[in-house]
Amino acid sequence: MRPRFDDPCLQLLTLDNWSDAFGTLHRATFPIEGSSLGQELLDAIGKRTTMRRWIETLVDELFAEGTPKADRLGHAWLMLTCDPRQPHSFHRVLPQVQHVIDVSDLQEDDDTLLRRRLRIWWRAAEGEWCGKNPPSVFAIAADATKHEPDGVDFLAIFDKIDPHKTRHVAATQPAQHSPSIPHLIVMPREGASKLNNNNAVFKDLIGAPLPLSVVRDVAGIRAQLHREYPHATAAIDLLMRDLRENKPLRLKPTILVGPPGSGKSRLVRRMAALAAGAYVMRYDASGSSDGQFAGTAKGWSNTEASIPARAILHSRQANPVVMVDEIEKTASSNHNGSLHASLLGYLDVETSSRMRDISTDCEFDLSWISYLCTSNDVRSLPSPLRDRFRVVKVPAPTLAHLPALAVQVLAELGREDEMLAHAAPFADDELANMGKAWAEQRCSMRALKRIVEASLEARDDCAMRH
Repeated sequence: MRPRFDDPCLQLLTLDNWSDAFGTLHRATFPIEGSSLGQELLDAIGKRTTMRRWIETLVDELFAEGTPKADRLGHAWLMLTCDPRQPHSFHRVLPQVQHVIDVSDLQEDDDTLLRRRLRIWWRAAEGEWCGKNPPSVFAIAADATKHEPDGVDFLAIFDKIDPHKTRHVAATQPAQHSPSIPHLIVMPREGASKLNNNNAVFKDLIGAPLPLSVVRDVAGIRAQLHREYPHATAAIDLLMRDLRENKPLRLKPTILVGPPGSGKSRLVRRMAALAAGAYVMRYDASGSSDGQFAGTAKGWSNTEASIPARAILHSRQANPVVMVDEIEKTASSNHNGSLHASLLGYLDVETSSRMRDISTDCEFDLSWISYLCTSNDVRSLPSPLRDRFRVVKVPAPTLAHLPALAVQVLAELGREDEMLAHAAPFADDELANMGKAWAEQRCSMRALKRIVEASLEARDDCAMRH
C-alpha cells in the first residue's frame, strides 16, 4: 500500500502513537538501508536508552549517505527521539518538519491536519509537558487534535507565540521575522548558480534567512554541565568563555583532548543542546582519508556538498556545530587531499563568510558555524592546523567522581524511561560494586552507563527474589 505522503516526516505526524511511528519507519528504512541496525532496533524495543543509542547511530548513517531519500528518513527517525519531558529534544526536528509542510503541495484537509498536529509538537518544545509524566508526543497530538474545533487560524496562533519562548516558530515564517531573533542569509542569491539534481535540496535555502541559535541562561548551562561532568569543570569553563547571554552561539575552533571514554563527544553534544538547542553534525575523521569534508566537484555523478553546507541543510540553522571526531586518526591521500587541508579555509571567519562550495557551485556564508574536534592526542596534527585551534584538555574521571556521575546517569535514564524516573539513589554497597566494575573499564564514561543499567537490573532481580 502506498504511503499517504511522500515525505516520511509528514506520514509520522498523522500517526497516533510511537509504536506505529516506529513500525512505519522500520519498514520504510531497512529494505533500503540493508543494515544490521534493523535487528538491533527491534531487539531494543522497550529499552529506551538502548533504542535512543541505535536511532542516533542510524541517523548518522543516513545523513552520511547524503541522498535526499536518506536525509528525509534521517529527519523522520529523529522525530522518534522527541520527548515532551525534554523540550530541547525537539529543537533539531521542528524547523525541518515545519519547512516540509510549508513547501509541500497538500490538499486542504491534509494541510490542516498536519498543522494541527505540529502545533502540539511546538507546544511540547516550549516545555508545556516538562516535569510531568506524559505519553509520547504522537499520542498527545492525536488526543489534543481530536478535541480542537474546525476553522482554527493556526498562522494567527503562531504569530501570538512569545518569540522569547521559541525561536523556531518565527523561523518558519520568513515574511514576519521577529527582530529579537537574529537571522542570516547563508546562500545569497547573487552568489548562487543553477543547481543540478544532486543538489536540488539546497534550492529553498537560496536567499532565505535562517535563524541563528541563541544562547540562553549561561549560568544555568555552566551549573548543569558541572553536575554532569564533575571531572571536567576546568574544560567546561574554558569553553563557556565563548558564550554570551542572548547572543547567537559561536565557539572558537576547539580540540577537546583526552583519553578514550572521558566523555569528549558527549560534552560537545550536551553543550550545544543546552546552550542553544543547536544541531550537531558529526564527522568521523577515523574513517576519512581524503579531502571530502569540503565536498566533491559538481561534475562528478555522485557529487556531494561540503559537511558544513550539509549541516546547515539538515538543521535549517545558520550556526550549527560541526564535530570532527577523532581528528588525529585521519590519513592523507596524495590524490584527493586531506581532511587537515580541507578544514583550514573553514576556520577563518573572513574566508568562510564567502565560501564557494565546489559541489553546488554556490557561495555560502559559513562564518557562524562552530568547529569542535575530539582527539586522544594532538602531537600528530600538522602545525598549521593545530595553530588554528584552541586545545582544551578533558581529563578522565576517577573513582572519586563515581557518586556524582552515577546520580547524573541515573537522572538521564529517568528522562528516557519514566519507570526509572523515581528510582532510589544508589546505596554505598551498590556504588562499591559499580566502582569495581568501572575500574576494570578504566573509568570510561561510555562504560559507566552500561554499569548503571546493569546495577538497576540487579536491584530489580533482587527485589523479585524477596
